Amino acid sequence: MGSAWKSDRGKVRENNEDSILADGKMGIFLLADGMGGHRGGEVASALAVQTAYELLREHVEQAAATEMPRLLAEALAAAHSAVFKKGMRDPALSGMGTTLEMLVLKGSSAFICHLGDSRAYLLQGERLWRLTRDDNYAGYLMEHEHVAEEDLPPGAKQMLTQAVGVSDELIPEIHTLDLEQGNVIILCSDGLTGMLGDGDMVKIVLKHRDDLDGAAAALVAEANARGGYDNISVVLVSAESHLSSPPGQVQLLTWRG
Repeated sequence: MGSAWKSDRGKVRENNEDSILADGKMGIFLLADGMGGHRGGEVASALAVQTAYELLREHVEQAAATEMPRLLAEALAAAHSAVFKKGMRDPALSGMGTTLEMLVLKGSSAFICHLGDSRAYLLQGERLWRLTRDDNYAGYLMEHEHVAEEDLPPGAKQMLTQAVGVSDELIPEIHTLDLEQGNVIILCSDGLTGMLGDGDMVKIVLKHRDDLDGAAAALVAEANARGGYDNISVVLVSAESHLSSPPGQVQLLTWRG
């Protein structure tokens, strides 16, 4: 297994409110895109990834594959509680929140938990599978109201329908994937996907297939070259295994605070 990650402030924002926490030895990779006034976004994202990581690190080695979806849901709940309580204690951080992408690799299996409008992808050969749905108003309109992307109202993509630390109810996507040799899992914030299309991402990663650090750097550089209007973060994980299958089914788990 090889991995690489990169986070950049971009060309417009004053602060980087994204956070990445990666533990290649344990196969735990976390990415969060924070939001909130003052320094709330960067506090929320950093607290979310650290809290989720601590719970996963403690239990992931002993957890069976069948227990992983529940463990990821518990890590999400812990992150949500920590961010919410921090915002309640500090008026300057009130209302802060964050997206959260979690990836855990165990043997030939990958377990992914998603909440917010950051994304997870699976690259198989030259085909890129988008694994997650955006938890924003744009995603809701396109999925439930059948609104075409070109007809979305202004700002719809920036209006989150779920976020860690602020939502009353969390309904994450939990994916279980069987991996094959050469698969690459991509976690990224919307600062990357807002600048690059899926086809752009495929071309860049394939060009640097044997150099994940170079691929991560090239993705961020291209997003900046196209404007860099938001913080840009990406995690690339290349998993090696003998199994081969298309992306697994989504499990919807609900946590109520």
